[in-house]
Amino acid sequence: MHASADAPTADLAAAWQLVDHRSTAGTADPVVLDCARRLAADPGGEHAAEWVYGLLSMTRYLATRADDTTAGQVAEVLRTAAGALDGPPCDHRSHPYESALEQLDFDELQLAGSAPDVVLLGNGTPTEADPAWQEPGTKEEYRCPHAVAVFARIAAEIIAPGSPQGIPEHIPQHHEDCIEDLASVLHGYPRGGVEPAYEISAGAGLPAHPTTGALAGHLALLRAGCWAAASGTIRPRWVLDDMIGTLEDALRELAGATCSHGDGVHPELSGDPDTDAGTGYHLLTPGGRALLQRSYEDGIEDAPPAAWTCRAHLEALARDTLGHLTAARDRFFGERRTAYLDADCLRPDGTWDAARLAGVLRGAAGGEERTEDLGLWAARRFVGGSGTAHERLMLFLTVCHSLDLAYPDPPPSVYRELRPVLESAVAALPETCPHGDAHPGAGAGLPGEAGEHLAHLCAPESFAAPEGAREPDAWACPRNLAPLAEEWLEWCDTWDEAAEDGYGEDDD
Repeated sequence: MHASADAPTADLAAAWQLVDHRSTAGTADPVVLDCARRLAADPGGEHAAEWVYGLLSMTRYLATRADDTTAGQVAEVLRTAAGALDGPPCDHRSHPYESALEQLDFDELQLAGSAPDVVLLGNGTPTEADPAWQEPGTKEEYRCPHAVAVFARIAAEIIAPGSPQGIPEHIPQHHEDCIEDLASVLHGYPRGGVEPAYEISAGAGLPAHPTTGALAGHLALLRAGCWAAASGTIRPRWVLDDMIGTLEDALRELAGATCSHGDGVHPELSGDPDTDAGTGYHLLTPGGRALLQRSYEDGIEDAPPAAWTCRAHLEALARDTLGHLTAARDRFFGERRTAYLDADCLRPDGTWDAARLAGVLRGAAGGEERTEDLGLWAARRFVGGSGTAHERLMLFLTVCHSLDLAYPDPPPSVYRELRPVLESAVAALPETCPHGDAHPGAGAGLPGEAGEHLAHLCAPESFAAPEGAREPDAWACPRNLAPLAEEWLEWCDTWDEAAEDGYGEDDD
């Protein structure tokens, strides 16, 4: 529907209501540009409020479907109108844009619904005498030039974000609460009642038709939570799946994005939990971006909103974050490949090489994916059933050593495959043995580095005995191995119980 130049306001408003995220350019652009032309013709005039609210109501299209030319043209008209409408301070105690900004959630397009019914606004009936008027403010408040100017700036910021001058720094109160909750999780000390998994994945709630501002906020939040999810500190599978799915959706929205910015212009999160949580949530709303702009001007933020809302930057950010999270999901829940360790632990022909394995054990570092893979490699070779008693002892101790070194706790893709090796050592224990209290466990309780003790046990001719070294029969004693296996099996049960509560598994 395209209203003519002399169409009454009711016909224009009816046409505006048909323009949203489902509209095509062929049907929407004539309506949008007609409204913009009316506003541009008299940006500070008697009917400016009607045209501003008309364009605000059509931001669902302008911010998600319109091409850059149309969106940029309309945003410029709105900013010009805001400047023309600005004047002396009014005496209103409040304005409707305040509650509109404060009641936002994760989708700033809710503000399109803040546009009042312009037909009722202009019908001449006082607010108190008009039963059809259902807006949260009076007609006078909606017609206030200051309010109309702010709504014009808000609409322009939604359509073409990054320059939020003149927008009040009103932040939804629940966003401030969310910032504190997420920051507490990122600090490693969640506030009482906070569910870390939900806070880390907050950015996964991307609207179905996101604005650029929504994309910026959600991607910054996903980036802020990426380390906790990718490191395994917090790793329910649904967290990774939701975050990855959102990043894939965002990349479809951002496909082909380009920019003219040079190297080093695009921002990174600071690494400070409070700052990063604030950046993510504040990018979601016009009032939040206004706060970020002032913080940047005051030297608190490293980058202005305009840098964060560059779509080419957001595409690169989404792609990089997706890579980290996809690799983490493969690590935690995918098929782990360990054949690459053959070259480090065995002879070229695939036969046992005690000195090579000893060197790997001596240099094994905690908290690395390679350490988990080493335990899996040993478990798979152990389950294969070949090898001398000494070789199988070393494979068993390698499994236990990898668990000792694991940080965070090993994922299900690792510890569940280690169980058969641990169960093989659970047996009836002799009442006595010649070693007394000299059982070494897997070496973690001995003086110095456990890897030094294991290396000497594995290849004594190649690695000297460290301080406190134990004899081979003390390592192989059932009274050493069985308690060690039982302790780790108890931990496996604990991790499985956590998985049943949603940590490490799908909810279904």
